[in-house]
Amino acid sequence: MWLEITTLNQVPEWGVLKVNVDDLSVILNRQGMNVTCYRNACTHLEYPIDMGKVSRGIITCPFHKYQYKLDTGKCVNAPSHALESYPVKIEGDRVFVDIDE
Repeated sequence: MWLEITTLNQVPEWGVLKVNVDDLSVILNRQGMNVTCYRNACTHLEYPIDMGKVSRGIITCPFHKYQYKLDTGKCVNAPSHALESYPVKIEGDRVFVDIDE
């Protein structure tokens, strides 16, 4: 189900925006007009990663330093792991995410 969760200008370019959708915490990232959405949980121990440092399109988990590419969700430290992603669509300046639970 597509849910409108924010506007495009609220998603920081090259940063992350944490949004709570019901009981689910997600992070959004924008690189140009490309917006991605991931579950706000490191694949290592499920700790939230929204407070992690973002540099050059990579977010680093503040707890155990796992690093993820924000354009793909792939883990730099453990390539077999990736952040859980959700489809995103943009209509005008509104950002929708398909959260299937």
